[in-house]
Amino acid sequence: MYFGENIKIYGFDNESHFNSYLNYLFRSDNAQKWTNVHTSENECYTMGNPDDTGIFQFDFKTRRLIKNNFYGQWNHDVDHLFFARVDCPNDDIFEWNKEMHQEMHIILHDMQKRHYYPILIIIHKDQPNEYCHFHMLLDYIDPNS
Repeated sequence: MYFGENIKIYGFDNESHFNSYLNYLFRSDNAQKWTNVHTSENECYTMGNPDDTGIFQFDFKTRRLIKNNFYGQWNHDVDHLFFARVDCPNDDIFEWNKEMHQEMHIILHDMQKRHYYPILIIIHKDQPNEYCHFHMLLDYIDPNS
């Protein structure tokens, strides 16, 4: 296994916190300390039909546009939105492989079983000296409501 099983899920404090998180995920502020020449290699997955997941890589202008659209669409739902970061605990693995992508999908399906539905998944590949990780934006749908 590449990823740990102890995944912590966090809620947003408010709309501003959500906006800042999206800026971090999409690297939509070119002054961010994490933005670098590798940022356009980050992979973005949008979830619709779980069997038909798109994988996208974007330039800065497109990342900013998508981030703003995401914020506009979801900013009134922060009370049931959550986020998580999933790290690879092996500090000698810096490049993603096919098996890691498959394991990521298993984690996403496990989240759905717990009623957390992934809206957005971003693999940050622009930190070449940091071990592999990905981020999830999750929508919690209470099965009792």
